[in-house]
Amino acid sequence: MKVWFSLLGGLVIGIILSYFFLDYNGWTIHHMGENGEVVKTINELDFNLITNGFLIVAGVSFLIYVVWTLIERKKSDKSFFN
Repeated sequence: MKVWFSLLGGLVIGIILSYFFLDYNGWTIHHMGENGEVVKTINELDFNLITNGFLIVAGVSFLIYVVWTLIERKKSDKSFFN
């Protein structure tokens, strides 16, 4: 259960952080014809953005999991000694 909540929380927080801190400048390529008209437009994804966004989501998920585990251990240690 803890794993699923940390993944979900990491996904939500990671997407928000990626949106605000990573600039997405989409690549658009216009192929021009002989008379200067646009023949074809190609939109490409920025794979660096996708990779960095995934790493942010994975890092935040791992951080949530570790903090949650540490909090649970501290709670169990206090109740054991009292």
